[in-house]
Amino acid sequence: MIDRAARDKMVAAIEAYMNDEIKAFDFDDALNDIVRETMDEAVGEARDVLWYVYDDLIDHPIQANKETWNLMYRIILFLRSNAELKKKRIRYWSWTQAIALGLIVLIVTLAWIFGESWTLLIAYTGASILTLVVWRIRSRLVGDSIGIEFFPFESSLEILRAAKSVPDFHKRRFPLELAKRRIRNGWLETVIRIPLAILLPLAFIGWTISLPFVLLWQLFPLFICQRTVTISEAHWESGSANGTIR
Repeated sequence: MIDRAARDKMVAAIEAYMNDEIKAFDFDDALNDIVRETMDEAVGEARDVLWYVYDDLIDHPIQANKETWNLMYRIILFLRSNAELKKKRIRYWSWTQAIALGLIVLIVTLAWIFGESWTLLIAYTGASILTLVVWRIRSRLVGDSIGIEFFPFESSLEILRAAKSVPDFHKRRFPLELAKRRIRNGWLETVIRIPLAILLPLAFIGWTISLPFVLLWQLFPLFICQRTVTISEAHWESGSANGTIR
């Protein structure tokens, strides 16, 4: 479903943020208001990804690097085109489930043989560390399915097709000063890291205590979002977009 009005509103909000006309709080409010009023999946997905390009705790003007700048322009192109997005969740099995099963068998076997002992404690702690590695791998497997290099498109060919359908699309050159901006002062960044350094060991202890539940969770398959982008040839026009958006 393509909601032209909602897409145009989101494009206007993104451009206003990129042009320093609004700051993070107004940008966040605008995106959320638009999403609440539409069923267009592309608009909802754009909001979810754009949430990572600003801080919703501090009101600040745009701060971005070149990759973020290009990402926002690809989102604008997607929304301005008549590209349609359809998503489907698919079940994905990997070798990570075998690791989780193996760890369960190992811990149960050691508990049966040695009971409460240092051997079991060492194995339990080692298994906890390994499940963290597995968690990271599973996160990457899901992340790799998104294809952030071309997002929200699936390939460079789709980008070219969308650009042909929006011949008046123009991309501004990345302003280098945006990369020099800082959302927080240096001293505040340092203060924030202090509680994080304290919380990490506590988080690991909590993860280890919850290991049986973690292993059961990692026995289940991943659910990967399969995206299908359709760009109707009926909307193509002659012309080309200015500048690269990769």
